[in-house]
Amino acid sequence: MHVVDLTHAMHTGMPVFPGDDPVNIRRTHFVNKDGFAHTHVTSGTHVGTHVDVAAHLFADAPGLDWLGPDNFTGWGAVVDCTGIDTPYIDQQHLASLAQVEELDFALIRTDWDRHWKTDRYFDDFPFLSETACRFLGGLGLKGIGLDTPSPDPVASKELRAHQSLLNLGLVIVENLCNLKELPTESFIFSCLPLRIRDGEGCPVRAVGMTF
Repeated sequence: MHVVDLTHAMHTGMPVFPGDDPVNIRRTHFVNKDGFAHTHVTSGTHVGTHVDVAAHLFADAPGLDWLGPDNFTGWGAVVDCTGIDTPYIDQQHLASLAQVEELDFALIRTDWDRHWKTDRYFDDFPFLSETACRFLGGLGLKGIGLDTPSPDPVASKELRAHQSLLNLGLVIVENLCNLKELPTESFIFSCLPLRIRDGEGCPVRAVGMTF
């Protein structure tokens, strides 16, 4: 088995979505001084590589404690959108996914992760059109993954892509990386979050596993 890490490392001062609180990871105890190590983490639930679930936008949706591990694992496929010449990803760019026989998670590769830790990362990244969201919703998926900050433009107030995808029960994994290291299909994708009571999102250790 070969495991590809698709996760950005968490650390103090890491990039966060505009307006979110900063991440602070502080070592409070040290092996040489205290005999053990202990770390205090202050962070929002939507930082770094993380998952959004329906409770992020819908008050009556189940939280992470009600969703099982099966919601966050399954067969994955990567669709290459690195060559698109529009600011948005449309159905035509995702059409190849309809031919994948076993598909739970559609991972949309734009290589935008190359801008991680730069000012450009949260500006003018490719987003999903409404048509693309409807197409993805018709594939019977468990979720989608993006190597960008969001399926919506950064300044969006309506969050139409989020609304469309989460309303169908899909999970959204944001800020993935290294999608170019995965095959096009026939791998297992996993993005297990913490089981937070009433949780609407959580950082994850996303991986792709080939056999």
